[in-house]
Amino acid sequence: MNQIINKRILNPTVTLMEIGAPLIAKKAEPGQFIILRIDKNGERIPLTIADDNCEKGPITIIFKTVGATTVALNHLDSRD
Repeated sequence: MNQIINKRILNPTVTLMEIGAPLIAKKAEPGQFIILRIDKNGERIPLTIADDNCEKGPITIIFKTVGATTVALNHLDSRD
């Protein structure tokens, strides 16, 4: 499982997360999608890559908490 490096609440329903994913960051471009799961049994949701850093490896996602999976994702932080 990839680690959350940074989490920033942009407003009550929108969150920005930087996730350590060097293999994805190496090939990804902003605007492309990732398929994210909270855990091995979790729902698969598509999220747009807002930014990437191929030198360091984190990718940035911005999401709105609208369903059960994004609410659960929003409760995670860098210690999880």
